[in-house]
Formats: sequence, C-alpha cells, structure tokens
Amino acid sequence: MNLRKPTTIKPITIALTISLVFMLYAAGVVQAQASQKSSDELLLDIMDLHSELVTNETFLAQAKMLGAYLEAAQPLEEAKKIKIYARVLDILAKIKDSAQQTPIKPATTKGDAGRKSLEKERGERKSVYEPGAALLEIFKADSIEKLPDLPVIRTYWKRDLAYSGGFLLPERASEIGRNSPYVARFSFYYEAKKSGKYGFTVVNKRHFSHAGFAFGEKGNAFKLTIGGVDVVDIVREKVGQGVCNLKKGFHRVEFWYVDKVETTVSYRTGFEVKVLASDAFDAVPLTKEMMLLKKE
Repeated sequence: MNLRKPTTIKPITIALTISLVFMLYAAGVVQAQASQKSSDELLLDIMDLHSELVTNETFLAQAKMLGAYLEAAQPLEEAKKIKIYARVLDILAKIKDSAQQTPIKPATTKGDAGRKSLEKERGERKSVYEPGAALLEIFKADSIEKLPDLPVIRTYWKRDLAYSGGFLLPERASEIGRNSPYVARFSFYYEAKKSGKYGFTVVNKRHFSHAGFAFGEKGNAFKLTIGGVDVVDIVREKVGQGVCNLKKGFHRVEFWYVDKVETTVSYRTGFEVKVLASDAFDAVPLTKEMMLLKKE
C-alpha cells in the first residue's frame, strides 16, 4: 500500500542561485526514455527515488535545493517542465548509483556469517542495519492522505517510540505554525527474530479532557504499517491493537502520528508503541535499540 499520493506542487516565485542551476545542467545527459514521459510521470519517478534516498547523506545535503527547483518549474509550460524534471531525476539516479557502488567490507565473524538475510537477493552488496534511531519527517498537513511532496522537518528520532508532552520538537514548533495541523512519520526497520505472529499496540496519551483536543472532526490519529500493510489504524481511541504474520528477517515499519501544534500550557499529548513478539510472554515498549536504519 503506497501511503504517499502524488499531489500538484504549489507554484512559488523563487530565485535560484547560479550554483544550483549549474549543478543541475551539469548533471549529465538525461536518458532518452525519461524525456518521453509526461511531467506527472516523471514526478512519480522522482517520488519513488526520493523514498529510497531518505537516509542518503548526499541526497539530504541537496534535498532542499532540489525541492525548490521543482517548485520553481511548476508554472512553466509542459515541455520545459519535462526537461527540468528529467534533469532532477537524473541527479537522483546518479546519487543512488553512487551509493550502490560504495564497497562494504565482508563479514568475518561467525555471528556475521550467520546473518545472510542481510544480503540482497542479487548478492551485489550487503545492507547493514544500525540500531538506535528512526527517520522522522514532519509534514504540514491535516491527514496522511493529503501530504505535500516534501516535509517541513526531516531529522532523526534517537529515542524510544514513545512520547509525552507538547509538539514533538518544541524548539521547531514555529516552523509548523501555531494551532496548525501536522503529520509526523517515523520510518525504520524492525527485525523479527523468528517467523510467526507479532502483536503491536499503540497507546494514545492525549488528554481527552482538554477542551478543543481535536482539530476539525478527525482529532488526533495514529497508523502503524509494516511492509506497506496497515496493522493499527485509530482516531481518538485510547488504545489500538493489531496482529500480523512476519517472516524471520527485517521489515520496514512506518508509524504515522496526526495532531496539531498547541500553545496551551496545560496541553499534553503523546503515544507509546509496544510489540509482542511471537515467542515472548508479554508486550514490551518498542525501544530505540529495536528501531533500525539501513545503511548501504
């Protein structure tokens, strides 16, 4: 299930630096196949590559500029828009290719040798999963279905998947805006130690007694997906639970949190995510050590 739906980029007036224009035009010759697509098709390709590069350092260093360049191209006629989108797509492809060519040292210990599930099916290189953080992206939107193309904030969440307080990042609340809705997405990998049924629980810690706790009619909402499949999906409820079958190995998890920035001193919100492994006695909090990021 693809939660990100393509939307029209809002046109803006922006002055691009000479260095950015030079970088884009020097990216190389765009593949002939790309030039035969419409701007909407190219934008979908760009979004697909973007989802693969969200942890790539080279991409993160250029993401803001590339996003501004795409927005500046929106008002242009179709032919020029296609040309610009194709160049951006070419740059993203080169970043991806560069990451794939980075050599990874082979495993030498018995423990590493036993982790063959980390190897890609093609056997070209190994994927290393590092614990301790999730990728956090915060969008200025009031629902998961209406996300803009790029988040307002992109950072790492280096703590357990639990929170209690006001806005997730108090020092950056002004970037979303007072009383403005937002969607936070935590992305990471979870390792199933063995195949079987796994239970996930999401606890809503928002104070329901607080007047005006809900924005619009939806209120705060939570969604937990594994491999693109919904496991938990709740709106306002105190607790949501779901069960899924997982094979032994690594699975991509996305935890979505929909709320709004509140400025009331007494306002508190939050959540906690728990997991019950197939061979465990009881559910335990999903700690930062259980959240893995893939480094290639």
